[in-house]
Amino acid sequence: MKKLIFLSLCIVSVYGCTKEKFAINHSFWYRSATADDLAAYGIDELTLFVDGVEISTNDAYVHYTGEPACGTGNFVYMDNMFKRENKTHSYTILDEGDSLIFSGSFQMKQKTGCEATELVFGF
Repeated sequence: MKKLIFLSLCIVSVYGCTKEKFAINHSFWYRSATADDLAAYGIDELTLFVDGVEISTNDAYVHYTGEPACGTGNFVYMDNMFKRENKTHSYTILDEGDSLIFSGSFQMKQKTGCEATELVFGF
């Protein structure tokens, strides 16, 4: 009987320690001044790449007056992360002619849930 109880406790503890992942968002956004500058250079579309992987393509004229709500923006990158996990990613944003418009890196932290990067265009 003791062996059965001990075995049951071992099985419960193994399955009870599985790690759960949480969806975390990182938004990229810009204001009307950046949208106007992009239009002045004839840029109509932008494509976001994170760690070299294409995420999405969007119209360049879309802009925000302030930091958008969690999970919204010109571009949103979502990653599933374990509790207390931190990740650093690189990003590039190219125009329709594959010219580099924005680039950099950002850190995602599971405990914050949402982060945002304001993009500012200028040569």
